[in-house]
Amino acid sequence: MNAEPVVITGMGVLACNGLGREAFWNALRTGQSGIRRIDRFDASDLPCQIGGQLWDFNPEDYMRKSVVKHWHRHVHQAVASAKLAVQDADLASAGYASERMSAAVGTSVGSPDEAYESHKEAYRTGGFKRVSKYASSAFSSHSATVHVSIDFGLKGPAITIASGCATGLDVLAWAVNQIQMGRADAVVAGATESPIFSAAMISACSLGILSKRNDEPKKAMRPFDKHRDGIVISEGACTLVLERADKARARGARILAEVAGTGSSAEALSPLILDSEGKGLARAVQSSLEDAGVQPHEVDSVFAHGVSLEMYDRSETNAYKLALGREAYRIPFSAVKSMIGQSYAVGGLLNVAAALLALNEGVLAPTVNLEDPDPACDLDYVPNQARINDIQTALATAISFGGTHSAVLLRRAA
Repeated sequence: MNAEPVVITGMGVLACNGLGREAFWNALRTGQSGIRRIDRFDASDLPCQIGGQLWDFNPEDYMRKSVVKHWHRHVHQAVASAKLAVQDADLASAGYASERMSAAVGTSVGSPDEAYESHKEAYRTGGFKRVSKYASSAFSSHSATVHVSIDFGLKGPAITIASGCATGLDVLAWAVNQIQMGRADAVVAGATESPIFSAAMISACSLGILSKRNDEPKKAMRPFDKHRDGIVISEGACTLVLERADKARARGARILAEVAGTGSSAEALSPLILDSEGKGLARAVQSSLEDAGVQPHEVDSVFAHGVSLEMYDRSETNAYKLALGREAYRIPFSAVKSMIGQSYAVGGLLNVAAALLALNEGVLAPTVNLEDPDPACDLDYVPNQARINDIQTALATAISFGGTHSAVLLRRAA
């Protein structure tokens, strides 16, 4: 295996509180939420009527009209965030052979409503001959990866990953592995999700997991707060460019961070209920530290899953205590979902994006709406105000339904 470190040289972010790296960072550091009343469909009959849409996103700003016409929103978002990341990394000037560049995109929900409704109506009015020839491919979650590969001429290995909320971090881990195994010099790795449609909202309402703070949407996501009442669904996309460190330095690339270690685990207990002791996430965290050769006292910050559900928040808190021991009480934890909501597959990579910005700017994003902490969540969750902190390492975590968890440790580039 190639021991050369893997580094991140570009990032592209589409979040409900900011499109693009600078807008996203400015929103995070000032505690700005992007959650509002949704206008994608009529949600007036639902107990939750709020969400984190990409309010100003116009796909035609990023891609050809033919792509916009024939494909669906999660594809639009994937291509747009990949374009931002590739530009940020100046990858076009790197000189890599196209066969040495790979693509990986994760999505667990995608945007199935668009495909289903439009093609069903075409069939109803004119039979199968009226259904678009793109229909079967549009239903595929792999369509996002296909378009990222095509648009940027990436001819190396390509993959689509779906592992719930852990997807983004698992995509990143796959990218690291491809580079370390010598199969690629660079990987465009991202995640995309567009779950703000009626079926997704209705099914979440049936579980009773959505916030009902319709009159205070910006205060709805309250991770680790005693008065939280559920999650807010959001859409988004995030893409990173990863490269071998020596090749990135040789071409003069700006290095955002080294991916020092990755880890994952499964609880294998229940599709809905997490282990209250947090042992599964603790194993993922410990695995990432072992992979990086880092001890708990060397962890400077954590970008937490922080999903605003009591069972998840408490299990997560216990996991950090198990994995980090007494150091858990020293480390600051940021929960940026408090500002951007729950974007499923994308959440882990948005944590990584926030961590990259913190490593380079020296400012930790706050956990907003943390006004009355849950006594069981007694760690330093950086409440309400950004914090100046010159960090060297940052841990990003993700918790998925069914008890599958992932963690990534980042290190500031030397």
